[in-house]
Amino acid sequence: AKDLEVLTRPAKLEIMRGYIFRQNNPAVFGCHVMGGKVKNNDPLMKKDGKEIGSISAMQKDSENVKQAGKNAQVAVSMKGVTVGRQVNEGDILYTSIPEEHFRKLKELKKYLSEDEVEVIKEIMKIKREKSPVWGV
Repeated sequence: AKDLEVLTRPAKLEIMRGYIFRQNNPAVFGCHVMGGKVKNNDPLMKKDGKEIGSISAMQKDSENVKQAGKNAQVAVSMKGVTVGRQVNEGDILYTSIPEEHFRKLKELKKYLSEDEVEVIKEIMKIKREKSPVWGV
């Protein structure tokens, strides 16, 4: 579905230990995509729902990539983030899906992979801890 390309998709990433390439300006660190799909400019948040910023760029095997799917290992570049402050090795990050994107994703659910469906449930839980009617 064409509509999906413009939406922030559900994704869950783990910051890999031992793969901090730069601490800031921009922060560059290795991530393992645990589920879903992540792409450039996607906003990220921590498990507590705290937004940390958007992905500026991603590299896989020293080549720039626009997106990464489940089990991919990519170097993620983020401005305005310092490793050791806002994020740490081993942290789990999620895409911070805007509410209107979430509603559209629900309509397009049949196009989402199983792991995306799992991850979107986790994201929904995180968002609803702050705002009980989020995405309703």
